[in-house]
Order: sequence, then structure tokens, then C-alpha cells
Amino acid sequence: MTSFAMKGTALAAAALLSTPAWADEMPSLSFTTGVDYSSGDYGTGIDTDIVVVPLTARYRTGDLRFTASVPYLHINGASSIVGGDGGPVVIDPNAPRTSRSGIGDATVGVTWSPPEERLGFGLALSGRVKLPTASQSKGLGTGKVDTSVSAELSKTVGNVTPFVSAGYRMPGDPDGFNLHNAFTGSAGASVVAGKAVLIGSYDYRESTSDLSDDSQELFGAISGPVSDRLTFTLYGSKGLSDGAPDYGVGAMMTIKAF
Repeated sequence: MTSFAMKGTALAAAALLSTPAWADEMPSLSFTTGVDYSSGDYGTGIDTDIVVVPLTARYRTGDLRFTASVPYLHINGASSIVGGDGGPVVIDPNAPRTSRSGIGDATVGVTWSPPEERLGFGLALSGRVKLPTASQSKGLGTGKVDTSVSAELSKTVGNVTPFVSAGYRMPGDPDGFNLHNAFTGSAGASVVAGKAVLIGSYDYRESTSDLSDDSQELFGAISGPVSDRLTFTLYGSKGLSDGAPDYGVGAMMTIKAF
């Protein structure tokens, strides 16, 4: 499953494309949906295919951006894989293969991100809470509240914007298995090419479970406006460790309400 950090990077580029610089001071509301597919064994020896159909709402006013999201999940693979904040969680490497579907965990978040011109560089400070709306009995979620915080720095030089980010995830304490706090990190750049934005990054997620390895992935995306209110984003990822999916692909559509 492609991480929230990587999806957020692609969505940020989509928002940048569809919003003129002067409009940053105006409140805006947008909705995003799409399809995300990934496949990998996460060190269990059984390939697990995961399909995610997210629905996300974003509201921006001034320097603040509020988000709320809930996905539909379909997981076909090891029953040891359950949904988690930022990626799957391995709870039993020897569990049998199953197929299950349903509503995933909802997330709400807030980001403070002032204009780059104000500080001389880009800064985004975020906090997010995962709410246990997914079925724990189906293995779609851990059944507990997770929280996370992150910070991203960037600097635009011509058409290129390098960025680095760091985060810290604090999962809840589910019954029957132990999870621990974990770090995340990302480094990459976005490039404006005409009306499109190209994005590339390396993404790291420390595992929250002792039963799986840390996740390392390469990520790439292209995002472009179809109209003033509609933006499409295509992306893909390649896993570099057993803790990551072997590969992932996805497409997103963002519609601006105002």
C-alpha cells in the first residue's frame, strides 16, 4: 500500500498546479478520489494484493489546511496483514491466505504551511489522527487510534523544488500483538514541466511491528490540470525492502469546489 506520505506529496503537487499564487490567500475546498493498487509479500512468503479507493476532502484557509479521508479497502493475501497508519502491519507471518473488503480507517489532519515567500523556504508542519472505523475482525484495521506528526522543508529554485521530510508515528495498543512508535522520512524533488509537475522521491518508514522489516521505496508521479477545477495525478512506486510492497500504481482525481 502506497504510504500516506507519498500520496500527500502527489496531492500537494496537484493542488499547486490548480491554484494560482494569488489564490493562496483565498479559502479553498477540494475533493480527491482514485484507485491505489499494490502487491508484495512483506516478508511473509505470501503475496498480498491491496486495492484502496480513497475519498479525501481538503479545506484551506490562510496558512492552515484541514483534511479528512476515508478509504474502501480490498485485501487479498496473508491474513497476517492488517491495515495500518502509513502502510500494512504484519501480525503473524504464518497466517493463511484470505480475502476481505470494507471501509478502512478514517483519518483527520491539519497542516500549517505559510507561503514560501514569507520564510524564504517552504515549511509544512502536520498532525494527523487515524480513527478506528475499519473492521478489526476482518483485518482491515488495528481497532485503535493512531497519531502522527511530520515536518517538511522545501526550497524552490527555478522550476525545481527539492524537499525533505521527517515524521513520527504513534500507533495504538491493539489486543493480541505489540506495536511501537516509528520514524518516517522522505527526500526528493518536484519539477514543473509546462503545465505538469513531475515528482520523484525516496521514502523510508520504520516498521511498527517486530515481525516485519522497515519499508524503503522509490516513488514517481506526474500531475497535471485538465481544467481550472480538475486535476489528474498518476503515480507508481518500487519497493526496495521486504517491508515494502514489490510495486504499486495509482491514479487520483482532484476536483476543486471553490
